Amino acid sequence: MFNSIKYKKNMKYLLIIIFVWTSIGVHAQHEKKHVDHLVAKFTKSLEARNITNYMYMYEYCDGIIDVFRLSDGTSCSSKGTYYEVYVFWNEDNRSLVKKIDNCGIFFALPINNINILNYISTNIQQLQEQLKQYEVEATENEVVEDISIHPCQTMFQFNVDDQSFGQTYNLFQLTTDASNKNINFDYNNNLKIVALENLLNEEIQSIESKFRREL
Repeated sequence: MFNSIKYKKNMKYLLIIIFVWTSIGVHAQHEKKHVDHLVAKFTKSLEARNITNYMYMYEYCDGIIDVFRLSDGTSCSSKGTYYEVYVFWNEDNRSLVKKIDNCGIFFALPINNINILNYISTNIQQLQEQLKQYEVEATENEVVEDISIHPCQTMFQFNVDDQSFGQTYNLFQLTTDASNKNINFDYNNNLKIVALENLLNEEIQSIESKFRREL
């Protein structure tokens, strides 16, 4: 017999879940636009100083929220997705990085590796090679288990040597699983764009504790 009470209760829970995920998506889009605006404003300030060679890297995980205590005693939190952006450029014989997130802009810091933009210039064509999707090799009639998409993404934008291009990939493409082996695992992890991400993350990790927010 049809249980209308149970049906209504299940539908209520379903609608709540849909509402929550929709709200997260709306907030994430709004916050992404805010971060995009901060990045665009800063890169325009670089160009105003005749600095035309620069690149930036977005790192984010959909639905991940973070909360920060600001210097004035107030707090700031991402409402949908927390975005971290790192802008790299050379100026006054130094390599610099500027961090930007949902809550604002950080003071620029020098980095140890002064060859990042040189690395980009040297490998500019290879950096445009796209990662392949997570692909599982299955024999005929073999059932392949469902594989969930990783929520974390990395996005690059390059403005180097009068060329402008970008690339976005899901970190899931860099993984593999024993029961559902990613046949593109080695190919993806050997790409220059992934080597660049690893290089940048090493530099960021070495100075992460030194970042201070602009007032």
